[in-house]
Amino acid sequence: MANNPLDEAELLFRRRRWAQLIALLEPLSPMYRENKRFCFILAVAFLNREDIGGAYSYFRKAQSLDFRDAGAALGLAAVLIRRGESDKAVQLYIDVLERDSSNRQASRALDFLRRHAGADADAIPRAALRALYPKHPFDMRIPVFLGAIAALIAVGVLAVPPLIEAIRSARQTRPDVAGIELAAEERLNPVGSDGDFSFVLTQKEALETFDLAKRLFLDYRDEAALVEVNRLLLSNASRAVKAKVEALSRYAREPNFLTLPDRFSISLVSAMPQLYAGVGVAWKGLPANIASGPGYTEFDLLVGYHDKRRLDGIVAVRLPFETAIDPDVPVEVLARVRVGSGGTFHLEAIAIHSFQERP
Repeated sequence: MANNPLDEAELLFRRRRWAQLIALLEPLSPMYRENKRFCFILAVAFLNREDIGGAYSYFRKAQSLDFRDAGAALGLAAVLIRRGESDKAVQLYIDVLERDSSNRQASRALDFLRRHAGADADAIPRAALRALYPKHPFDMRIPVFLGAIAALIAVGVLAVPPLIEAIRSARQTRPDVAGIELAAEERLNPVGSDGDFSFVLTQKEALETFDLAKRLFLDYRDEAALVEVNRLLLSNASRAVKAKVEALSRYAREPNFLTLPDRFSISLVSAMPQLYAGVGVAWKGLPANIASGPGYTEFDLLVGYHDKRRLDGIVAVRLPFETAIDPDVPVEVLARVRVGSGGTFHLEAIAIHSFQERP
């Protein structure tokens, strides 16, 4: 038997002894929680034991340690399907294919989701869902890569148009968003006079803002769309318009570092935090005043100070898990803006990664 617990876990992984693997690794979490390999192996074991909560926690942690890792993304996508959040899973598969168009597992998963579009997760055969579970990256990466290349050579093609088309077609289908429309009467009376407003819009401006928010969602520019949603909610728009735009906001995907086309600066957010409530941002800086414990990590992010040349602002960051952060190493934080009382705001982190600035 291997002496290193992770090597021993690898053996149990290959033999699919999930209960033994969990019993071996779970007590070692305080020691190995910052190890991507540990988090991935344990997450897959939890997933195969039907512990969806444990799998979600450790796949999220693995992804926060390396947001480019395909294995963690594939695992998290499988968990999201089990949770009935297939729209978020589709986005993760698309992200994987955009980085590596030869990833056959992500391509097969998109085909699977298209075939089962609209089906409840509980109605899909469990064996079919298990086919989407991530394979061990240390065993499968080379064979899958060579197999993909061999297949391409066999047909005399060096590009992968079907996969690119899969990405495009998946992006084009957002029927739930497209189906949210203002009724004729709602378009005739899009503004009201009840309540306090931060924005006073004309009828034309209210309708244009609603249409813009919807168009941005359809273009997968969710963060920019959420800003327009907030603009309407903070305005004199009618209750009916606000209800419809709130319905649109429920389809916002969780942002990631690689698919965040609209990036809002700390100066914009600081000027009017309410307009950016719930919006995803990605800011670089140096961490300070770090505190952590079971289930949480908090620190102040010195935004823009990652190169120690300028300071754009300081914002509190909160993470829902314990992690080690070096105050001397720059970080990039992906988070949603959360607004407090008195116009204050903090960041609720989704992921964080460290990097070194080149001299």
